[in-house]
Amino acid sequence: MAWLAFGVGSIALVVVAFLRGNYLLGFATGVVYAIIAAGFAWLLYLLARAFTQMGIKALVAALFVILLAIPVGYVLTFPAAINPDIQYFIDDQATDRTVRAELKRVFKSDPAFSGLSISTIHVKVVNVTIHGRLPTRSDLERLRERILTECPTLPRCPLHWDIQLRDSGERLVDLDDALFPSDEDLVP
Repeated sequence: MAWLAFGVGSIALVVVAFLRGNYLLGFATGVVYAIIAAGFAWLLYLLARAFTQMGIKALVAALFVILLAIPVGYVLTFPAAINPDIQYFIDDQATDRTVRAELKRVFKSDPAFSGLSISTIHVKVVNVTIHGRLPTRSDLERLRERILTECPTLPRCPLHWDIQLRDSGERLVDLDDALFPSDEDLVP
């Protein structure tokens, strides 16, 4: 029964580690966190087996692993506490998630926008590109207006378009500011 509890606890630890890493810095970090958690669980398993055979030596080894796991776990759970520069990447990941959710909500609200997708690239800021096909130029302008009013996080991100208009066959691939210059941009 104790081994079953240990196995369930280890699986839960690996899942929680993956979710925390994925939340902080994305999927790849989640995988790394899960691998580290699985490694610690495996090491504790080996120490527990050794303890049943070796007694005090295994207990000392288990205490050493636990003392090592505490600071490693803290660093993985709160990386910005150790290195404040990482907070920039964590914030970018949060911005990415929020922008995607806002744009998906707009896309789902109108059948004309259903074929659109989003991609993001993290450079110095999160760059957002909207891909897909729209029926007409007026649908594109209507989409853009809805995005400007319903996506409060998007102004922090450069918006790129990669849209093909079905009625004219025109393909629009450029920055939002280049495709839709504001009145301030037109004044010499």
